[in-house]
Amino acid sequence: MAQADRYRIPSTLDDPEKLAFWTIDEFIILIGGFMIGILLSRFVEGIIAGFLGVNLIKRFKKGESLSVVRFAAYWALPSGLFALGRTLPSYKRELAG
Repeated sequence: MAQADRYRIPSTLDDPEKLAFWTIDEFIILIGGFMIGILLSRFVEGIIAGFLGVNLIKRFKKGESLSVVRFAAYWALPSGLFALGRTLPSYKRELAG
């Protein structure tokens, strides 16, 4: 038993890679809001939108995989954004059969 106590396995071994305080996908959303704010000459609003986007994606990801965000985007965004070959566009509500 004393032999096994000499080795320590870190508990954060499976944590996702982070940039500063955010994971990569959260960081992209934060920078995206920042860049849109610069392009529209609304710097403060862009930063606020970036932080709100990060908080929103954290809520979606809490306890769930990132596929929940993809499914929500499928229903909320236009159907041409996703190249899903085997699924119907989200605006078609009835199945032919």
